[in-house]
Amino acid sequence: MQMTFEDYIMNPAGKGSAVMTAAQREMVRAQYKLKFDNILLREKGKIDYRLFKDSKNNEYWVYCKIPSELCKEFYYDTVIKFYADEKVKSGGRDLFKYYARFYSNDPAFVYTYAYVFAHNKLFINELASKMSREALKQKPNEKNPREDIGYVKSIYFVYLLMQNRDLNKVSIFEKQCDPLDMNFILNNVMEADQKIAEREEAGRGVSQRKKVRVNDDMLRKINKVTKGNLSDRAKDRLAVNTNKSVKKISNLGHMNNIGNTGKKNNVNTIKPIQKRKKK
Repeated sequence: MQMTFEDYIMNPAGKGSAVMTAAQREMVRAQYKLKFDNILLREKGKIDYRLFKDSKNNEYWVYCKIPSELCKEFYYDTVIKFYADEKVKSGGRDLFKYYARFYSNDPAFVYTYAYVFAHNKLFINELASKMSREALKQKPNEKNPREDIGYVKSIYFVYLLMQNRDLNKVSIFEKQCDPLDMNFILNNVMEADQKIAEREEAGRGVSQRKKVRVNDDMLRKINKVTKGNLSDRAKDRLAVNTNKSVKKISNLGHMNNIGNTGKKNNVNTIKPIQKRKKK
């Protein structure tokens, strides 16, 4: 299967597939946009990434450290490889219209989609050594029994980052990229099994945090301000008191501006490779 990044965003299951309705896909995309804006706000606009070009094979590579939504200072290695043929080249200078292959050590990708992506030739084979062997060999009978290709949040966040920085435009991408250095990528991408083990350890600390106690009135205000978009994890942290008074939560109104991060946020890029001086 060949799929452009744009195709994946519009319908990951493929053109004409009805695994999700158009309305459902639009709802998921809106949720991911809100989540990404929240991440940018928390990270102060800084997301580490590196851009590479393989001029010989006309390939473009994006390596991102995508922040965990729940665990602060925890990042998933997510890589997108763009490649082209004569058909794609005629589509213009937009990387979103190039064919794409994917890798992430995000647990959702590892447990639910790695096998399916690999068997549909959407997985970056150069990073197979970094993926869980079981994930590539065993069908996801429990997580994804129909073997559907679906949205992966870390991958979607790369799309939003590229869109936010106009990195899909080849002219802008090439001004920031370095020659492809597979050793750099292989040395920096953590093996999926290790990443998941570290995520589980980090998650224990998060799950042990004390719950925020609110009353019914405050809960209604929170839902009003967030327009019902409070995540399940956030809801789990709210301990509702129906008869006891609680301390007022201040500055609640600022949450209305969560989505307005704009394009002026600076990206904290990984230290670039020193380029050789031209002789």
